[in-house]
Amino acid sequence: MDIIRQLKEVSLSVLPIGFFALVLSAATGVMSGAEAMRFIISCLLVIIGLTIFLTGVETGITPLGSRIGATLTKSRSLIIMLLAAVLLGFIITMPEPDVQVLASEVHQVSPAIPVRTLIYSIAIGVGLFFAISLARTVLKWPMKLVFLICYLLIFAVASFTDGFFVSIAFDSGGATTGPLSVPFVMALGMGVAAMQKHDAESEFGYVALSSIGPVLFVLILGIIFGSAPETGAVLEEATYPAFLSLLGEKSREVGISLLPLAAVCLLMQILFIRMPRTEAIREFSGLFYAYIGIVIFFTGVEYSFSNVARELGSALIGMNPLLLYAAGFIFGLCVVLAEPAVIVLTGQVEDASSGRIPRSAMLLALALGVGLAVVMALIRTVHSLSIWTFLLPGYAIIMLLMIRTPGLFSAIAFDSGGVATGPMSSAFLLPLAMGAASGSEGATLASSFGMIAMIAMMPILLIEVLGIIYQARMRKAERGGK
Repeated sequence: MDIIRQLKEVSLSVLPIGFFALVLSAATGVMSGAEAMRFIISCLLVIIGLTIFLTGVETGITPLGSRIGATLTKSRSLIIMLLAAVLLGFIITMPEPDVQVLASEVHQVSPAIPVRTLIYSIAIGVGLFFAISLARTVLKWPMKLVFLICYLLIFAVASFTDGFFVSIAFDSGGATTGPLSVPFVMALGMGVAAMQKHDAESEFGYVALSSIGPVLFVLILGIIFGSAPETGAVLEEATYPAFLSLLGEKSREVGISLLPLAAVCLLMQILFIRMPRTEAIREFSGLFYAYIGIVIFFTGVEYSFSNVARELGSALIGMNPLLLYAAGFIFGLCVVLAEPAVIVLTGQVEDASSGRIPRSAMLLALALGVGLAVVMALIRTVHSLSIWTFLLPGYAIIMLLMIRTPGLFSAIAFDSGGVATGPMSSAFLLPLAMGAASGSEGATLASSFGMIAMIAMMPILLIEVLGIIYQARMRKAERGGK
């Protein structure tokens, strides 16, 4: 396991945010010396936790997902495969760090929404739509048609749902595609695709379809609740829990969430996979590393990390909204430029376009897009604008562009929507928006949700545009060669 590489990638993701937050906090007087030290410790815990966690994912969870996917395909029973996909999608979502953080933030704003109820709704959605994504591969359903039907269904259900739930529903879709679920879903999906006669397009789309499920099921949850529960206009004063007490609490919570996944993987090993002992020990040790990593990550987030983001958002909006928007844009750049999954995605697009769309050009487009998405989300928060003001035209353009976009780029584009929404989106950018809402007259905390949804939407649009550009260049090259 290459823990040094993981440490470097995670550090590049967290340290720029931490450094810029410290500079802004010093300039605005948000933190005392003791609070600054707590924040530095939190940053280190987040880095260490994510490093250990991602190492565990690479060592154990991804290989196990690939083996389980291949095993399911060998059963030759579509029903068994789909039922297993529902179960695996459900249990892999339960301990997902991004989902846990989002559910906690929602519960803080609206205590009437239980954390477990929201997580279960998200997990059920992932499981059912992961099964649909596998069925699409096996039955060779057209990718664009599946996406079109799913998004039409989402917007139809959303028209009957309270605006607050619309925001957290689309946030849920982005938060689902985190560092735990994405490698497992991709590995399991690729294991199934490898056993089928498929084209390059079939290698993508698993993450995108799986993330549609949470949006739909949280919208349904909103219909059940009827209207948004009462939400506070301001955040309570930040509290800093005792470190050891927080560590113990997170150890218990993560253990309960991760246990079903470990049990299913162990059962599959005993009954079907039957790896040699040395391989089994190595891959199951990855689950243990993932557990330790998630515990340390959550401890760091709640120890000080998210509290500082909230206080910073409140301080900046109190000084000048333009300072908040500028800071949000820079934080957005930091998040996407150092996100490991984004680096992988840009390489995939460069390969798919045979080098006609350079990685550097795509990385720049994604960075600007995500930075702009953060600014739009903050503007919506401060002015309490409807989430439809941004999502409706955004996805309408995406659906129209999909008609002209090559099939492979459509699949990559929708997968990329979740790639940019890494752990920092839930742990730092969303609390930043919550702090801004707390410090704005007339704004409510409910309007702070939608940040992750905005970040997830922009990459889809940008990669579709790049796909159309690639197609135009290909046609021009073909005409020139004649």
